[in-house]
Amino acid sequence: MYKILIVDDEPLVQIGLKTMLTKEHADAVEIIGTASNGKEAWDIVEFSKPDIVIADIRMPVMTGLELLEKTHDKYGNIPAFIMLTAYEEFEMARKAIHGEAVDYLVKLELNSETLSGALNKAFQRLDEASGPETSEVSSSGASLEDLRQKFIIKLFNRLFSNEEDLYAEARALEMELNYNRYIVVSAEITNGCGIDVSSGSDTLGIYSSSIAMAKEIISKHAPCSVVSIDLKHFAVVFYFTEDTPIAETMDIITEALENAKVMITSYFKTVISFGIGSAVSSPMDISVSYGEAKTAQAQTDDTTPIRLFSHIVGSNRRSGKDKLIGTIQEYIDSNLGGKLQLNEVAEVFGLSPAYLSVLFKKTTETGFSEYVYTKKISKAKEMLLSGDMKIYEVADSLGFESAYYFSKVFKKVDGHSPRDYIHSKSTY
Repeated sequence: MYKILIVDDEPLVQIGLKTMLTKEHADAVEIIGTASNGKEAWDIVEFSKPDIVIADIRMPVMTGLELLEKTHDKYGNIPAFIMLTAYEEFEMARKAIHGEAVDYLVKLELNSETLSGALNKAFQRLDEASGPETSEVSSSGASLEDLRQKFIIKLFNRLFSNEEDLYAEARALEMELNYNRYIVVSAEITNGCGIDVSSGSDTLGIYSSSIAMAKEIISKHAPCSVVSIDLKHFAVVFYFTEDTPIAETMDIITEALENAKVMITSYFKTVISFGIGSAVSSPMDISVSYGEAKTAQAQTDDTTPIRLFSHIVGSNRRSGKDKLIGTIQEYIDSNLGGKLQLNEVAEVFGLSPAYLSVLFKKTTETGFSEYVYTKKISKAKEMLLSGDMKIYEVADSLGFESAYYFSKVFKKVDGHSPRDYIHSKSTY
């Protein structure tokens, strides 16, 4: 996932960009924040290290060009800048390109297609700048620690296709992954009044101080990596070996989190809640533990600020997961008229899409989408043979976006088109 910062003094432009990015690129990008001028944006750039900045050229306090120049001087050409301009600002746009911006977009012509083109240029620059050959300080000016954080984010989102690539990048970043137990914790920071800390003017100060203290306290209990996610979330990856019993491991983690919580609440008047995922044996499965941790954290409250995922699904981890997937299958079977997209179903059950996808495949040996479409087509066959509905009506009632797409899926599942299927059954 590429981290994106949006910088524009017009709220409607911010909203429009968020909508297009969420709708068209949700699987590739994450919006980590917004700013209304270059000065606000600079603070976020320094702390959160976005991969891409979409910035208006002309803004109060500090312009987009000044932000680009300042960022380029310190960090090189990463983050990649996409500049927004008005028709009369072409001269400034040319300066932006000369200053290493990847592209500029005219606001009145901004749409999903032009935005996607600019993003692809940014992705290309980022991909060229990353890779196993990265040394302690890359040409982009990013520090080794920044690159390690990005590496862990890639693990969270299961972006490595094989262990060979994963370990090659870990070696290049001088990260030792010679453990056989990995446990992820997901954390959320709010202020003492229960108001979203990201709404306050001192957000960066509160957050950076809280996470710095959390890292110092937690790392004293066990080997770990602390990773910033956004302006109110961070995660911790704990590293253990099988020499430590799993129950003792969880006690160590819980004690570390409790100590961090007490100290941070005392010093900064912020409240932290933690979700703890289950132990996994391979770095390739860290995304599973992360998904579990997020699910557990989402179910914390004032009385239980620290939750273990294993307590949610039951003490027997295997039977608990089987039961969870069984419940999800029942939900799918009962809602075949809906679109039943992975993101939507995951949200219903408080799971991350990545975790649901992996868990569903492991538990049923069938992909999530494959299961959904098999069930939909099975229901479609009943409806088609009833003789009361036309093909397009069946498609619409089962949540397909068009009769054409329905026919395409039908043929993939059954080997015949809906019309051929009806004809084959009517000959008997």
